[in-house]
Formats: sequence, structure tokens, C-alpha cells
Amino acid sequence: MTISEASAIPHGSRVLVTGANSLVGSNVADRLLSRGYRVRGTVRNAQRHQWLGDLFRGKYGKDSFELVQVQDIQRPGAFDEAMKGVSGVAHVVTIFAGPNDGPDEVFESIKQLDHNVLASAAAEPSVKRFVYTSSCQAANTMGLDDLDGKTVITSETWNKTAIQRAKTGSPAEWRRGFDIYSASKALGEQGIWEWVREHKPRFVVNTVLPSLCYGASLDPENQGFPSTLSWPAAIIRNDWASVSEHVKANLPNGGYCVGIEDAALLHVAALTNPTVQNERLFAYGWPFFWNDLATIYRTIFPNRELPTDLPARDKDADLLDVKPSRRSEDLLKEMGKPGWSSLKEIIVANAYGLV
Repeated sequence: MTISEASAIPHGSRVLVTGANSLVGSNVADRLLSRGYRVRGTVRNAQRHQWLGDLFRGKYGKDSFELVQVQDIQRPGAFDEAMKGVSGVAHVVTIFAGPNDGPDEVFESIKQLDHNVLASAAAEPSVKRFVYTSSCQAANTMGLDDLDGKTVITSETWNKTAIQRAKTGSPAEWRRGFDIYSASKALGEQGIWEWVREHKPRFVVNTVLPSLCYGASLDPENQGFPSTLSWPAAIIRNDWASVSEHVKANLPNGGYCVGIEDAALLHVAALTNPTVQNERLFAYGWPFFWNDLATIYRTIFPNRELPTDLPARDKDADLLDVKPSRRSEDLLKEMGKPGWSSLKEIIVANAYGLV
């Protein structure tokens, strides 16, 4: 969808992005700004993330981006001030489990956070659209080792297995943490839809469910390679040991990944496309084994030393039939892309700033 076409929110209006310093949040902000919208981004420490404001104002103009500190995101009314005058909300920020946090504590904290943001949006008459960053883990695991045969994913699929494992515990500490994350995304998104059914807000609510997000860092010097960008980065740096413990515990063979730009654009579609209403937009992207990523790097950077002992393709990697994926790909095409960015494109982009 181009800027001249119909939009569900006014062109040039301001959109609130919570967790604007995060990998997804910063890219959602960037894609909105590139399409002429203005962005107000919340972070917990504005001084630490001043680079973000400098980056965006340098690219898009001094009035394009506003950085706002919301330190205690669980406090009722915490987002009231940041919400003033915005036409849309991209709610990206979440809460991760600490080493001593139990699942119920994490789930309740996320519920409080999400309800705070929704309540602030409901109190602000200018809000017309609200998009929630969920995860494909809310629907089903993306780890190839957990998939047995072809699994069908629909808009009604939820990750009941992760919810059960998170509440009952699992042997490995890292695995337990990943289960808590997956369950928190499933329960968090379900809570969003329950709130919508109960409160019937005047604004449209959509959710986006990305898989592992790979691609270029917006600012390699200041942002670095955060979150899931660190995994391909570890391969190109030949430093697999720095992530291997976490990867082996959670996704030992590989999983599904999507280009961070594609994930961000689906947030933009959820905010601006008039036809997207009360939808879950799935962004599983491409299946991969870890050695697939190294193979791509060996082809592009033949003289670079890379890990040689990564899990290689020993079975059909495409074990998910994601029925709603076509809808998401069609939305990307409406926004000027040919479809999903290829695995090669996003993995090579992930190396920018490292080679």
C-alpha cells in the first residue's frame, strides 16, 4: 500500500510504538517513518537510548520522532501521557522472565502491562488502530526438533503445549525459560482478544505473529545485533560458542525465521490497511537448519572462517502448513514487495556491519 492510497489512520499522523528500542519496535518505527507517519516511541531509559532519536531524526527530520520514557510500564496510567493525540498504537514491549521468576508471576505481569496500554488507548479518542506484537510461538513451536510430521496452523491455533510445560516445569533451565516466553505470548495474545470482546473498543485491534526475526541492524554501532539477530551474527563472527548453550536448549536443529523488515511491514499493514480488521497476521517465513545459514555465508563470503559443526539438513524442514501465511504475503505485496524476503536476503542482510 502506497502513501497515496487509503489508510485506516490519517497520513502524517502520530503512532505510538511501545518498546521502540527493541528489535521489532525500532523496525516498526522505521517503516512507519519511511511512509510519512510520525512516531512517538517509549523506552524505559531515554538517556540510554538517545541514539534512537538521533538516528530517526537524522533520517526523517527533526519533527518525525519523539522519544518518551515510561520507566514503570506496569503502573496503571503509565502510558496515558504518551498516548495523547496518537492515531495508532503498536504495542511491542513485553516482560521477560528473570532467573527466579515463576510462570504465573510473568503471566500476571504481562497481563497488567497489556491492560495498562489498552486502557490508555481506550481513554484517548484519537486512537483508531491498535496492533499487538505476539509471536508464532503463541500458535505453535517453531523449533524443527519439536515438529513431527506436517502440522497445520490456522487462525484458531494456540500453543497449548507450551502453556502446559511452562506451568509444570521442564528439565533444562533454558528450555523452561523458552516455554515461559512461548506461553506468555499465547496467554498474552489471548488476553488481548478477551479484552476486546469484553470492552468492545471503538478502535480496530490486530495482532502480528513473527517467527525468529533476522535481517539488518538499524544501527550496528549503537543498536548492535540484539535479540535474534545475534544468532546469525554469531555464525558470521565464527563465535557460535557465545550462543550455543541457548540455541541447543531451545532450537537445536533450527526453526522458522522471517525478515525483520517483513515483520515490521505487517505491523504497518495492521495499523494502516483498512481491510485488516480483527486479524492475526502470521509471519513464519522460512524453515532453516543452522547449517543452512552457514552455507549461505560460505557462498557469499568464501574466504571467511565459519563454524563447521552446525546441525545440517537431514529431513524436510518445512513441517508447518501455515494456512494464514498467504494473507500476510498478500499484504506485503500490496505494500510494494514481491512477497516474503528470501532466506538468503535476510541472512546476508544480517551480516551488514560485521563484514
